[in-house]
Amino acid sequence: MSAPRSVREDVHVHALADEVYALLIEASARWWPPAVTEVEASGEGLAFTLDLPGRRERATLMRVTDDPPRYIEFVADGTASPVRALRWVVNIEGPREVHMIAELEYEPAAGPLGWLMEETAQRPSRTQMLRDALWRLKLIAEGQGE
Repeated sequence: MSAPRSVREDVHVHALADEVYALLIEASARWWPPAVTEVEASGEGLAFTLDLPGRRERATLMRVTDDPPRYIEFVADGTASPVRALRWVVNIEGPREVHMIAELEYEPAAGPLGWLMEETAQRPSRTQMLRDALWRLKLIAEGQGE
């Protein structure tokens, strides 16, 4: 088993923190990018499949920390999944301005080929997935997208 790693991205959003938080809780497939499929959100859990080059990862997470509207943390529910945690931070900077941070913690593929795929394709794809999710969420929160 490899040591856990993480990727982090952030974006500035012109919307109320409560509106952004509501979108995060909803975890709707409408703001997840195409690399994230089979999204299932419930009151206390989140499951999705992340399509990476040469690998598909099914994440089954449960919400363990919740500080509306500032912080949500989902962690692995004990099933065998490379995705260990997903954290959302909403920093309020003004009446309609927030700075959002998303962090995905995961276990990369093991072995020499796993390391090679992680460094050259999978880690950049994870980073792009977070970037795309944040951007799509931003557009929806600002009323510019669906």
